[in-house]
Amino acid sequence: MSWGVFWMFYRCPKCGKMFKSGLDTITERAFGRCPECGTEGTLVAESGKTYPPDPERYADTAL
Repeated sequence: MSWGVFWMFYRCPKCGKMFKSGLDTITERAFGRCPECGTEGTLVAESGKTYPPDPERYADTAL
């Protein structure tokens, strides 16, 4: 049984892009990095305890 992806929500401190990375990709080099500029993102929320009020605004880096 799968409960789905555990999401980590980030905001890029350089360009301001809002994006999310799934913990299933934690071993990938791009995990937690902005898909636009490659800067390491600032953690904003997690899907387990501090889900953001507007999760649909975060770009999915798995796509």
